[in-house]
Amino acid sequence: MQPAPQNKVWITTMDKKYEIIRTYTSELIKACFEKRAPYPIPEGITAAELLDISISGQMQYPIASSLLKLEIPEADAEKARGLLKASTFKTFTQMVTADQITKVFEEKGIRHQVLKGAVTKKLYPAPEMREMSDIDLVVYDESLDRAAEVMEAMGYKNHGLIKHHMIFTSPSKVHVEVHWCLFDENADRKQYVYFKDNFKARLKEGCKYTYEFGVEDFYVYMISHMSKHFFETGCGIRNLLDIYVYRNKLGDKMDQAYLSGELENLGIKDFEEHMHELAYIWMDNKRCPEFFESLFAYMVDSGIYGKNENGVWSQLAKETAEGEHNVKLRYYFPSLKFMQEKYPCLKKMPFLLPFAWVVRGVNAACSKESRKHRKEVEGADRQEVDRMLDMYHRLNLNFRK
Repeated sequence: MQPAPQNKVWITTMDKKYEIIRTYTSELIKACFEKRAPYPIPEGITAAELLDISISGQMQYPIASSLLKLEIPEADAEKARGLLKASTFKTFTQMVTADQITKVFEEKGIRHQVLKGAVTKKLYPAPEMREMSDIDLVVYDESLDRAAEVMEAMGYKNHGLIKHHMIFTSPSKVHVEVHWCLFDENADRKQYVYFKDNFKARLKEGCKYTYEFGVEDFYVYMISHMSKHFFETGCGIRNLLDIYVYRNKLGDKMDQAYLSGELENLGIKDFEEHMHELAYIWMDNKRCPEFFESLFAYMVDSGIYGKNENGVWSQLAKETAEGEHNVKLRYYFPSLKFMQEKYPCLKKMPFLLPFAWVVRGVNAACSKESRKHRKEVEGADRQEVDRMLDMYHRLNLNFRK
């Protein structure tokens, strides 16, 4: 991993605010993990702001529970108690639901594997400390239709296909995503092929149809999923907490040489190294170089799943070299390689590139998301452009469809 450049101006006028957020959210989370009272809220931030950060970053339980050990305004305390109650109930229903589904799938002979948060939850000091929007699982072979039939027979409402998964809602209103592949082929071809062609899961002990990853492969998949979100829209700091918890719990059991090789094969080794370092800077309150302060601030602002307008920076980073100044020109007139991802016909007829630029421009004018991207680029000053592009260059997420 390359060191952060020393000649960049990374921090904005909000640098002190984000420094307070970084140092005090880690204190609140650790206080929750260690079952102790945190030190008092520092000047420059309020309990209300901290609760808002917990909600946008899906870290309600650890932050709210620690704040309740302090003297905070009653309105904030009432909100924190509500968050704890909702989080605890949601975790209980989610875990019961996940166990129920995997039990029935095992009985019905459906090869499957529980993914993401439903697994990570169990590594936290208590499962309710790790929020989860929905339950994710994948079915192997050609079992999707059978899985849907079983889910519907269990009383789940089928909301149909979206991208690479099918969405269900349980009678208790728990959302479940049943995937038929581990990685979206429209995000990055290399990672899609890796998870499609290299079956890494193994049978769970005592089971015939229920699979799980080994410690290294689960971590690889976790980072792969995080990198997808970061590339497309940015992602939140809860992902850093997952890295911290996972490595503290299972790091000694991982084959580091194997792990490094798999991350390298997927093109996400630089990304993991930076996120791994930032996770420990944050949670262990280490000295924070300016690059990581800027990266942390970006992730705080991204919420848990990022913002659609953030996706413009990853795409521009693919198009521009470090230090390049014709950024806006690149935005409006992308390279042939870039355009071939959106218009495959250019692979056989590259001479149509100018026509494709026109078509892209017309489509962008009609798209709300594209207009947001254009506004993000046009509204950014040179310093902000440099900061964002250098961030994505250093994370080195060169995704190609």
